[in-house]
Amino acid sequence: MEGMPWLRIRAPDFAGIITWINSGPLTMDELKGKVVLVDFWTYTCINCIRSAPYLKKWHERYSKKGLVIVGVHSPEFGFEGDVQNVRRAVKELGIGYPVAADSERATWNAFTNQYWPAKYLIDKEGFVQYVHFGEGGYAKIEGRIQELLGIDEKLGREEFEGYAFDQSPETYAGFGANDGLGSGLACDESGCSRYVDSGEHDRDVIYPDGEWVQEEDYLELRKAPGKIAYKFNARQVNVVMEPLEKAVVAEVLINGKSSQKITLDAPRMYTVFQDKKYLEGELSIVFKGKVRVYAFTFG
Repeated sequence: MEGMPWLRIRAPDFAGIITWINSGPLTMDELKGKVVLVDFWTYTCINCIRSAPYLKKWHERYSKKGLVIVGVHSPEFGFEGDVQNVRRAVKELGIGYPVAADSERATWNAFTNQYWPAKYLIDKEGFVQYVHFGEGGYAKIEGRIQELLGIDEKLGREEFEGYAFDQSPETYAGFGANDGLGSGLACDESGCSRYVDSGEHDRDVIYPDGEWVQEEDYLELRKAPGKIAYKFNARQVNVVMEPLEKAVVAEVLINGKSSQKITLDAPRMYTVFQDKKYLEGELSIVFKGKVRVYAFTFG
């Protein structure tokens, strides 16, 4: 999604920033005379991660020519508001431009933003000139950057690949944004805390098995072992997970065959399947320790 504002809108200032990474505090007034690209992102967002290489290239290419990129990190899940987690993600992704930790989403609200990633291109006078939501459109964005900088150079190559129309959608595990789990609950005198997976699966539905509890933002495995199954269509499957012990080992199975073992050592996104071609397959993850599962994303 993209477009230009139909009114001449002045960019709001950065608000409620917990800390700045890779720079001191910045304000829109101080940035007048520069072209500013504000990128709203969060570190478990696969679309944001896939956008990062383009942002890093633009920072390297245009920062000395008057472009300032500010990555505003506005969390989707609670653990993403932890500044130490943000610092680790910035380092792992090799981001060198300024990052503002917008842990309370104050700047997000100031921009009335609703998407990850979202790019707001601001001219030297402080007015928003171009907006783009989601992935793609990189050549168009870079062209507008050059236009606002007053330069005309060869644009970088865009390598963004589109997605199949029937690719599995982002699926949240918590009841706040989940359309329903596929497994039934087994109840006894102590209550209903054990999910039972029948083994018959529909596509794009989460099937927990074991002692899970569904909270607003996540499914939590209270007693290991436990399993989650998901039938998907994608080239890549990612799961946002948080270990509740120091390190949790999980076995990943694709179509019933062991694919890999992973160690969950931090709250972040884990890639559990990847191929060059689309696969309609069945994923199972068996957890050997207590975890929280937040979302499944696909590519």
